[in-house]
Amino acid sequence: MDYHERKALRRQHFEQNVKGWKLVKCSACNGSGYYDNDGSPPCSACNGRGKVATRPQGVR
Repeated sequence: MDYHERKALRRQHFEQNVKGWKLVKCSACNGSGYYDNDGSPPCSACNGRGKVATRPQGVR
């Protein structure tokens, strides 16, 4: 494959899988990554990252 074919594949991947997704503050831990402040385990809703990815509107 040459450069232009690879670029077309990258563009197609971006348009179908990446475009429109946003990272928002996790509502379970309020963005801290932990459920509370006294030594609790990391939040399992966001895996301790504090943010979760949300789908673009209109995508299932």
